[in-house]
Amino acid sequence: MGFAMLIPGFPMRPSLRRSPQQLALPFDTPVWNSASIEAALVREAGRPVRLTLTENRSVLLSFRRDKGTVLVRLHQMFLHAPPGVVRAVARGISRRSRKADGAVRRFMNENLHRVQKVKRPLPALVTLGRAHNLEGVYRRLNERFFDGGLCVPITWGRGSGRARRGGLTFGSYDPVLGLIRIHPVLDRSEVPAYFLESVVYHEMLHHHMGGVPDRAGRTVYHSRAFRAAEARYPSHRAALAWEKENLPHLLRASQELDRKRKAQAAAARRG
Repeated sequence: MGFAMLIPGFPMRPSLRRSPQQLALPFDTPVWNSASIEAALVREAGRPVRLTLTENRSVLLSFRRDKGTVLVRLHQMFLHAPPGVVRAVARGISRRSRKADGAVRRFMNENLHRVQKVKRPLPALVTLGRAHNLEGVYRRLNERFFDGGLCVPITWGRGSGRARRGGLTFGSYDPVLGLIRIHPVLDRSEVPAYFLESVVYHEMLHHHMGGVPDRAGRTVYHSRAFRAAEARYPSHRAALAWEKENLPHLLRASQELDRKRKAQAAAARRG
């Protein structure tokens, strides 16, 4: 049996918001080295521990048991952890305290700047669809709700949005690229403009608001403040009702798009 704590955020992605005290400074030297933090974990957990330090950009903490020894993998950021956080990690290893997770999560949230990020290029942006122009939708919403202050690229996605609770992911926000993707199943004449706008507005809010930590140290993106802001879109209720009524049709259309995309990819490989 093992345990892992992913990088906080919506699926494996960090929050964009950082406080000034999180800036890495030249004199910001580690509190621990590999040997000293391992010794502290052994002492606090009361059992054998073998530690591996990593630069993993997604899994910051994980452990599993192997014949009486706990194999722990920690991101290098934990060399900067205060003793209380190291004790919390040890309590989690020994399962003496489930409350320890909150202290560890808060530490990870506050130290995401120590995670090395690999820059990824933006994909080609496609905003002009067959039925809807995303650039026009984005501009209208930006002026109306954000005083024109947002600057985030938007594009039609590839049509591979994942199912969720019998539904479909109509839009997504990538905080690493700073990019909004909209599922191309919405690029249809029968999709009303207000529904497409509600999806784009939702993703723009993610860019604008980021996430907030809850009491357990987890990053929450659909917070009460987020839901209140989302409800300010005048056709919010109408959009929810339209989605409920038309979801089966959109699911079928999405599946057809996915089949066509895979067939085209297979043909391109053969050619």
